[in-house]
This record gives sequence, structure tokens and C-alpha cells, in this order.
Amino acid sequence: MRGRVWHPDRAVAIVVFLIATLATPAASQFPGELRGSVTTESGRPVAAAQVEMPEVGLSTLTDAAGRFSMRGLEAGRFVVVVQRIGFAPWAGEVEVTNGRVAQLRVALVEAAVELEAVKVVAEERVAGAAVRLAREQIERAGSRTAGDVVRLAPGTVVQEGSTGGAQTVSIRGSGAAAVLVLLDGVPLNDPVTGVADLSTVPAGAIESLTVIAGAQGARYGPRAEAGVVLIETRSAETGVEGRAAAGSLGEWSVAGEASTAIEGIDVSVGGHRRGIGGAFDYPRVEGVDETIERRVNADLVERGAFAALHTGAAGGEVRVRAGAASLDRGLPGKGYAPSPAARQEMDRLRGAVTWRRSARQLATTVSLAAVSQRARFADPSPPFGLPYDDETRVRSYEARGEIGRPGGSGALRGMGSGVEVHRQHVDGGSLSEGAPRLRTDAGAFAHTEAGLRFGSWDFEVSLEGRLDRDGLADRWYPNRAIGVHLTRGPLALQLTNRSGYSPPSLGDQFFREGVAVAPNPDLQAERIPSEWEIGARSTGHFFATDASAGVRLHAGDVRGMIVWLPDFRFVWSPRNSDVKRRGMELWGEIDHAASGLRLAGSYSLAAVTYDREGDADDVQVAYRPRHTSQLTATWQGGPWQAGVAALYTGERNPAPAALNQLEGFWTLDLDAARSWRVPGADLTTAIHVDRILDEKSTLIFGFPEAGRRIRFEARVRRADES
Repeated sequence: MRGRVWHPDRAVAIVVFLIATLATPAASQFPGELRGSVTTESGRPVAAAQVEMPEVGLSTLTDAAGRFSMRGLEAGRFVVVVQRIGFAPWAGEVEVTNGRVAQLRVALVEAAVELEAVKVVAEERVAGAAVRLAREQIERAGSRTAGDVVRLAPGTVVQEGSTGGAQTVSIRGSGAAAVLVLLDGVPLNDPVTGVADLSTVPAGAIESLTVIAGAQGARYGPRAEAGVVLIETRSAETGVEGRAAAGSLGEWSVAGEASTAIEGIDVSVGGHRRGIGGAFDYPRVEGVDETIERRVNADLVERGAFAALHTGAAGGEVRVRAGAASLDRGLPGKGYAPSPAARQEMDRLRGAVTWRRSARQLATTVSLAAVSQRARFADPSPPFGLPYDDETRVRSYEARGEIGRPGGSGALRGMGSGVEVHRQHVDGGSLSEGAPRLRTDAGAFAHTEAGLRFGSWDFEVSLEGRLDRDGLADRWYPNRAIGVHLTRGPLALQLTNRSGYSPPSLGDQFFREGVAVAPNPDLQAERIPSEWEIGARSTGHFFATDASAGVRLHAGDVRGMIVWLPDFRFVWSPRNSDVKRRGMELWGEIDHAASGLRLAGSYSLAAVTYDREGDADDVQVAYRPRHTSQLTATWQGGPWQAGVAALYTGERNPAPAALNQLEGFWTLDLDAARSWRVPGADLTTAIHVDRILDEKSTLIFGFPEAGRRIRFEARVRRADES
């Protein structure tokens, strides 16, 4: 490792010291907070229940564990309303005191009643085609990284070259650079490649992860062409927790965190360390060359730390998050052309501060964020080409401000506007001498929602618009989203038209030319000028069972998709190519509370074909499976819980032609856990088995798979009820 080395532990110590120095626990200066839980009469958590404080215009949904919180509250007595389809509504009062946390526990009574549909559906409608994965789901699935978490969302494909290697995501057949990934509101996408490596975010540091499919340029700006992944890291929550795991391929991990609340200030700190040996035997080319090779240089060591603070200031709430991460891993390459000496090193330091104030008719949010990252790739003896040793340093700063009117039940349901500025400095050893090093991008956005009721139907129109300036191309990009939403009882219908774009990466335009590869400084941005989406969703409750199902159809061609193609000299370079894109997503879920059984399934079609004349018109873009599917079954009874998940990845083209197509394959994962009550703490022991049938097929040809992997995990938590 070259250059000065910093340590995550030291960074966290500095953050904690600043928190302790600057925080003044004067309760009278801080707003109050409401925390609570929603359960059935038998004590089973109720997820996705709407908790509303109508007098102040605030509402939220409970997570998978039935928990919720509302912050930044003024002192006083307020009415709280809790609703969930299949249960009788609950209403009561709660007393909020400055600088204090009020607790509320609600037990809902099952009843076949029809609720006010517009309020129940609104939270999902705001985000579009969104899937939110809460912390409890992430832990139950045994996810190791953010990439493992994203796999749980329907319609996503995660590419991973090797166990412990980089993970990138495709949504609706997109390229990885067309998916914007925000870590606490800050882009995780690499400024050189445009791609976000999800393997660099440990699952243990994630509080929630949301996947939003479809063109989201009107809301999130550049790179949100195909969708957005929102990652929220752990927030301050009172208690102490420790985790440890060990498993196949020499995998091990340890993690811990501690949190407390003192006079209206929540503070938490934590850290983790993880390693993988990664060695296993494999056939050089399965079915062609059965020579057994040893997979080497597939090891990984990563560590990280975080700190979070939540308190009140200037009549609102302030949330501070800081994190440090580093990794050192091998890049083993393809099985038939291994790279025994290629290495990657990465160090990242990030911080974000958000202030939010919610008054009766106005909500204001201001956020500042900064990221510093160093990445090094080196191989003294690659199987092809010349040796390399490239180091890239990035400093990124972002400021965002937004003001809006909270949603209501009148004709004007909500409105808001805001601006953001992003400045980035890149010092990249892998870039050519003419590559730009500094860029400043800016964007302005606005939205409004209005609606009317016609008998039992609720009709709503949403309008979003955004204008972004690309500081590198010196060009303005407008984007829009127009939606019409109808709800009646448990039925929700929507029709949306929207647009998005993804600028070319510095790497595609300015990387140093090599053997049989060349950059393309004339690349243009990928654009989806018009994406149409129509969807329907319904929920119901019958025979003590909750059920939901939905469908979404989408169509939106990509103009200028950036794909790698050879020229007449067989020199490969990135080029703009028009692509046709059509697809659909189906999903359904059945939850039988009495037995603790939950069944869910989804199917996604992503027809992403080159826009060519003649016989090649229906050729699927390389390594974009047209069909994917997921089936899951989970059961919880008392302290026991278990789950099984089957994932299907459809046929793939390994090249931009319908030749040598790779067959589709299924993988099957199993999870089981038991909770124990030990003196002063809760203990959970779990076993996770990936590819339980020893499946060894992979998304990308040439990258061997180890097959079945087993991991044992233990988590202990002591809650602080004070």
C-alpha cells in the first residue's frame, strides 16, 4: 500500500471526540421524539402499518419488526392513528416532552375492515416501483454485503466475478453505471468507472436498503437512468450488540456496536472486520477442459467503523453519520486465464450531516456530505497486456436543500422544491493525461401532488421536474415524471411517464489506451427519453391471512446505451448503441400470521435488445438475462425461524450476438435461526447455507463458483430501556 495510511479506528475516535465536545445536553433546546411498536394481540410484529400524527402532518410505516419512530416533535399532546389492512384502526393520545423520548406500544385487533385507501397506498406511491428491505430482513437472510441485500429485491441482477469480489447491480437490463447508488444520500458510484461496488458496504452497517426501479432522473438526477438504490446506514438506537460468524472458504467476521441516549441525544459507534481465504478447486473450463485447478488470490480482508448522532437543533432534528472502511483483496481473474498477483486496495472516509424541521405546514431539509476515497489496482504479471499499478484518489462534496409542504387529504396533497450542488476532484493514475480532474454539477428540482375523491375512488396526479447541469460536458439535461394514481379500497392503479439519463464515465472516455482496447472521448450520455409504466396492486385479508399481489409493465427505449463493441481491426472500445427495452414485473405474497408462514414469489421480464435492422433485431444485450424469478418461504414459530429462497437466472448471451448462449440456472439458499433469552440479553444463533444443492453455474462465463457454502453466526443484543 502506497501513501499515508489512515486507520478507521482512529477516524471513529475523532468523530466520537467531536460529538462529545460539541453536544450540550440541554433538554429544553431539543424537540421530542416518539418511538414505539405495533403488534397483534398475540404479540406478533405488524409490518407496514401506517402510524400518523394528523395534527402535525407526519406519518411513517412500521418496519419488519413492527417498530417506528417520529422525530423533531414539538412539546404537547397529540393524537396518534395506526392503520393496517386486515386490522381495526387504533387511535389514542401521546404526550411529547422537549428532549425526551415518548414510548408507545399498540396492539391491533384483527378485523375484516376496509380502510382509507389513499393514506395506506401513498407511502409506496411516492417512491414509485420501490422495494424497501429493513434491518430485520437483512439479518434474517444472512446477507454479508449490500450486494447480497439487493439480490433480495425482484427485478435486480447482481454481477460478482468471484467470491468476495466486486458486486454491481443491473435493474431492468441496464448497465451497472446506469444505476445510481446513494449511501446516506451520497453517490457510491465510482467517478472513474461510473459503477458502484456494493461489496464495499457491509450488510451489518445497513439500517435499510430501498431499490427503486425505472427512470428516476426527475427525482435523483444523473445516473438514475434505470433505477436507484438507497442505502441508509445504522442510526443511533439504544443498546449494545455483538456479532460473530465463521464458515466455508475460510470466512470469518466480527462486529460490534454500542448506542445510548442521554437527554435527547442519541449516539452510537461500531465497527467490523471480515476475512475470506477464498481458495477452492474447480475445472478449468467446465464441460470442455476438466483439468482441476486451484482458485488462488481470492482472499479478502476488510474492516470498517461508523458513528451516528441524532439530536435536536434550531427547532428541528439533526442527524450526523460518519464512516470509515478499507479493504484489501485479490483479483483472481477468469478460471482459464487466472491473475495470481492482481490486487485491489480501497480506503474510504465519509460523513454526512442532515437537518430537518417539520412544522404544521412546512418541512425543510438541509444536508451536507463529503467523501474521500483511495483505490489502487495493481498486477505485476497479468495474463494479458502490460503490468499496471494505478492509484485513484477522489474527493467529493455535496450540498442539498429542500423545502416542501407535507401531504394532506385536500386537493393539494403536497409540493416542494430544492437545489443541490456536487463538486468532485479526481486524481486518477489509470486516466490519460488529457482527462479532466475537476467537475462541478448542479441540479434544481420541484414536485407537486394534487387529488380529488369521486365516491369511493381517489384520483391523484403527481408532477416532478428536474434540470441538471453536467459540468464536464457543459450541458443541461431536463427530466420529468408525470403520474396518475387511482385507489379504491385495497386496489391501487398507476400510469407513469418519466425520463432519465446517465453520463459517460471518465474511464470510458479517458482511460489509457492498451492492447486491443481504446477509449472513446466522443461518448454521449445514455438517455431514456420516455419510459411508460402501468401498474396495479391489491391487498386483502381472508381466513386470517394477509395477501398482496401486483404487476408492472414498462417500456422505454435507451438512446445511446454505452456498450463495448469491436471495430474492423477488432479493437474494443465503448460506443453508443440504441437499445429497445420492454418488460414486466409480477409479484405476490401470502402471510398467515397464526402459523407464522409467509410465501412470496416474483417474476421479471427484461427484454433489452439491440436496435438493429434484419435478423439481429431481437438479440439480447450481452449478459442481461431476459428472465429472472425468485421464490421464498419463511416460517417463524416462537424462538425458531427458518427460510428457503430459490433464485432463477435466465439465459444470457456472452457476446453481442445470439451465439453460444449460456443456459439459465437455479440456486437454492437456506437459513435457520433460534433466539435465546440469556441473563440481561437476547442471543440469536443462525446457520446460512448458500447454494445448498452445490450449484456451480455463474452469471458470467469463465468465473468459477465454489458451490455450497455454510456459515454459522451468533448475535447478542442488550437493549437499554432507559
